[in-house]
Amino acid sequence: MCLKLKVLKSIREISEQNFEKISNDIYQFTLNLYDYPTYKNLYFNKQIPGIISGERDILFVRYNNKIIAAICLKKTRDEKKICMIYVCKKYRNQGIGTKIIEQSFNYLETKKPLITLPDYKIEMFKPLIKKYNWQLSEVLDNFYNNRSKELCFNGTLARK
Repeated sequence: MCLKLKVLKSIREISEQNFEKISNDIYQFTLNLYDYPTYKNLYFNKQIPGIISGERDILFVRYNNKIIAAICLKKTRDEKKICMIYVCKKYRNQGIGTKIIEQSFNYLETKKPLITLPDYKIEMFKPLIKKYNWQLSEVLDNFYNNRSKELCFNGTLARK
């Protein structure tokens, strides 16, 4: 299946009246992906305000007016991070993940952004880790939840 993709870049390309709807649609799309207990707080109190301040962004792909892929990004003086990436299973292996990751490199101004994932998702991400030669740099116990180790690639997480 060949898809005609439209990758949109958050508030800079979305009208103000559509921003709330699309940000809520992306939240609903990503809600069940994360078993991080604080995901809702992170999304609405950090990611969305960060988009408005210019320190964060969300790239997403729509097909037939449904979101099928999204990547949340953070770019500050101290951190360039892929916070979340997801492509619907139905649309995997079609280059969508590669396209949004490579567009994220432009926004983040690096091909080696910090990216973290729980240890139980490592198999899903191995092809991307290998493709971009991301290096494991830190392993944290119980960082985002108490059921897994958080694997950090290309950098370390700031301690709070």
